[in-house]
Amino acid sequence: MSRRLLFAAACGLTFFAAAAIAGDDDHREHMKHMDMDHMKMSPKMSDTRQEVDLPSPMRAHMLSHMRGHAEAVAEILAALAKGDGAAAAKIADARLSLASPGAAACKPNAKSGELGEMPAMMASHMPDEMRGLGLTMHEQASKFAQEAAKIGPGGDMRPALAELSQVMQACNACHAAYRLD
Repeated sequence: MSRRLLFAAACGLTFFAAAAIAGDDDHREHMKHMDMDHMKMSPKMSDTRQEVDLPSPMRAHMLSHMRGHAEAVAEILAALAKGDGAAAAKIADARLSLASPGAAACKPNAKSGELGEMPAMMASHMPDEMRGLGLTMHEQASKFAQEAAKIGPGGDMRPALAELSQVMQACNACHAAYRLD
């Protein structure tokens, strides 16, 4: 049962990771033509996500971080598929958790000097709600890492997968609400 659950989760999350790695531009082009109510192509469909206007270097930096997050999730799933919770936890801690470098711009009330130059600039351009979704994703990644570290040989992966699902839900909520142009 655990392996079937892991396989289903891996398939779903791998699809998300591939879509995120493909880039926001591909998603935006696809969304221009999709009529979600009828699931058929329609040039009338408009993208209702809030546009986040970032200077070009910040946009590239943020997109790079998001692709890195998707790649980390793919690596986490590969580690879980091997039954290696410790490796999955290590990846999450280093690349997705609150302690990861990418979390800096999402942390509230951090002083500019504590964030670093690029995260401080990015934080100043991000809507508060967007930062909140990012913070939630990083918090959930920290919780996932804790659960994944508990997985022993043949152990129950469901608690870790439940936390990883929360990571992905935060990602999906942000991508559904915001777009970079």
